[in-house]
Amino acid sequence: MQAYRFDRNVAQSHTITLELPPEAPTGPAQIIVLFPETPRTSADNSPRFADIAEYIAWLETQPPTGRSREEIDRQVQDEHDSWGD
Repeated sequence: MQAYRFDRNVAQSHTITLELPPEAPTGPAQIIVLFPETPRTSADNSPRFADIAEYIAWLETQPPTGRSREEIDRQVQDEHDSWGD
């Protein structure tokens, strides 16, 4: 099986035009169109994820906050303490 990859923009008419290289075989072919993933968002514009793998993939693209583990743990503890009994 031979595969060719083409990056194209979908036109306003929802069409894509491409020309295969001369060495491409003729006859039946399958065309696959992949659109880039976009994170789902909720009403408040925060990302939503289908599963933990999708969340982890997104999380790995986020820049570090610059806070230490101790600072984060303290914030979590402060939040927990504010809940009361």
